[in-house]
Amino acid sequence: MFKRLIVFGLAGILITSCGNNEKKEMSDAERAVMDSLSKVSQRRRSDSMKKLNPLLILPPDSTFTGEYKDKYPNGIIKYTGFFRFGKRHGQWVSFYANGIPWSEQSYDKGKREGANVVYYENAKLRYKGYFRNDKRDSVWMFYDSTGKLMKTIMFKEDNEIPIATK
Repeated sequence: MFKRLIVFGLAGILITSCGNNEKKEMSDAERAVMDSLSKVSQRRRSDSMKKLNPLLILPPDSTFTGEYKDKYPNGIIKYTGFFRFGKRHGQWVSFYANGIPWSEQSYDKGKREGANVVYYENAKLRYKGYFRNDKRDSVWMFYDSTGKLMKTIMFKEDNEIPIATK
């Protein structure tokens, strides 16, 4: 039993010591090919996810920084905003296919931060509230399609807080 352990131990040491410990530096051309393949792979994944959910907003690749616009087949803007290192950042606005604003939301490094306003297709306010660190954190007001206030809910760190009534 002891001899087997020694034999296996020596075999393991022999196998690991025979490996090439030299680290090969990648040339600029090899690095460019790898980056290109990575971006193609990310684009395929993003396209397949968008097929499952056409409303999904994904950057062209995980390191993308810049303006982003997506349009409906009729040419009207669907979404507009800014990506910073692959994450939503700043003001984002989405539109219905008829061009009427659907929602307005601010982001900070991929997290919802600040006012969130959502509209009905008739341009009437649907609901509004504020996010702090990607969590609902304020009084949220919900309206019906005619603009009448239907419900008010207080949130603190995404938890509903009862509102005292008179």
